[in-house]
Amino acid sequence: MIRTFGFHAVFALTAALSAPAFAQTKLVIGSVPTIGDGPIICAMERGYFKEAGLDVSIEPFRSGADMVPLIARGDIQLMGGGMSAALFNAIGDGMPIRYFANRARTPAYHSLVLRKEVAARVKSVKDLKGLTLAYTGAGSQTEYETSKILESAGLTFDDIDLKSLGMPETVLAIVNGAIDGAVLVPPLDENAVRAGGVRFIDPDSVANMPFEISGMFHNLDWAAKNRDTLEKFSLAYIRGARCYLEAVRHGPNRDEVIDQLIKHTPVKDRSIYENTRWAEVDPNGAILPASIMDMQNFFAKRGEVKQVVPIDRIVDLDPVKKALEKLGAAGK
Repeated sequence: MIRTFGFHAVFALTAALSAPAFAQTKLVIGSVPTIGDGPIICAMERGYFKEAGLDVSIEPFRSGADMVPLIARGDIQLMGGGMSAALFNAIGDGMPIRYFANRARTPAYHSLVLRKEVAARVKSVKDLKGLTLAYTGAGSQTEYETSKILESAGLTFDDIDLKSLGMPETVLAIVNGAIDGAVLVPPLDENAVRAGGVRFIDPDSVANMPFEISGMFHNLDWAAKNRDTLEKFSLAYIRGARCYLEAVRHGPNRDEVIDQLIKHTPVKDRSIYENTRWAEVDPNGAILPASIMDMQNFFAKRGEVKQVVPIDRIVDLDPVKKALEKLGAAGK
């Protein structure tokens, strides 16, 4: 005899089959949207976070400084960004922030771009003496990188006229001659070159060590209560980093990743991504403690960091370590 299901039984069965296997844990990541979000975007688009039971979204900010108080309060659980004097000071003041995974490292292809008229007479770093260069502000990554360039020829900030400008405004200032040059990150360096600027030198090509460009930070109090979630995030994030790194090195997924970057970042011109050199990311999420301490010491000498704190108060290596135990390490 053939039995028929009643309406309520059919409805219940349909609902059970269409319901997710498990609830997704929501995570909000603060970020200044750039190509540096590549690992997160890859993990989102490839479904790595979803497989880990995570519902991840990116909350855009204008600057890293805007994110620090929010992650310190726990309003956002995670953020992506570079080290800065403000972050070192926040950690030194006891704010619950830790750096736990690499987001970008050298070679990063940040470029000192000069206006064309100046570039014609600048033959070496020593020729930068007397020029007007811009950076994004005291205690910033671009201050550190500009210093590395100057140091390679025995120059200091006293040898140039240093101006503080937002990076998008810097491109226009180079083009209209208000400044002579600045360190720019992809794809803004490409925008400046297209507008008539000239790439002169990459900071990492003259640095005496590989250095950390940016990473992932977590709220320490949240992480202490949610270690399993953080480890799941780290595992999915590393999978995303490897996907992104394949595209960085012109692998078969490059067009796919460009589509994803166009979808999630402000730059919508495909040709810019095609012609821009993308920063490397560590395939294992590994960070460079020596680089982080070198940055902190630099800012301290500049009087921008109040106290130098030990590396174990800055980084949390455990989430990535636990993720790699499950995922396995990748070659460089």
